Amino acid sequence: MNRRNFIKVAGGASVIVAATGIGTFISTRTPHAAVKSWKSAGSQYSDPIRKALSYAILAPNPHNRQPWVVDLVSDTEAVLSCDLQRLLPATDPFDRQITIGLGCFLELFAIAATHDGQRAEISLFPEGEPGEHLNNKPIARMKLLKETKSTPDPLFAHTLHRRTNREPYNVDRNITLDKLQEILAVANTDVEASGVVGG
Repeated sequence: MNRRNFIKVAGGASVIVAATGIGTFISTRTPHAAVKSWKSAGSQYSDPIRKALSYAILAPNPHNRQPWVVDLVSDTEAVLSCDLQRLLPATDPFDRQITIGLGCFLELFAIAATHDGQRAEISLFPEGEPGEHLNNKPIARMKLLKETKSTPDPLFAHTLHRRTNREPYNVDRNITLDKLQEILAVANTDVEASGVVGG
């Protein structure tokens, strides 16, 4: 069993879900199948929606549950729902972590879209909020709009380099001035785009 298939198609060609398992990772220390989607993101599809989704499925999520189910409406529209079989009632009784993971999926989708000259229009809970726990109602409706003067999100360049570092940080190593300026530039761009004003 693969730790993650790139994209698994279920119910015909209209639904995309992430598929997980840990067999390959346990049997080898080099999880080739697990990193396949990282190596091929954005390269297997020509239509903008699948291209953006191939990055979105790489979003950080609790315990690598990958709880997303995407119904493809067209080459520019899709609906995101939660796979309720991937909830974590023992460690996430209020679905908070899973909801954050779904938000990361949407954010990465929007970031990837800018790299392809698209703007993501995302409508949250189009059929109403779920209430106390996530349910079968859609999490979001996603639509891509072609942008003639789009600027790729600067965070996109770091999408495939994200990793979890569980090693102790070296507090004696200073960050270089150019790296600090790069971080501040991205942070300022993000704040300006969101309309948030610091006080």
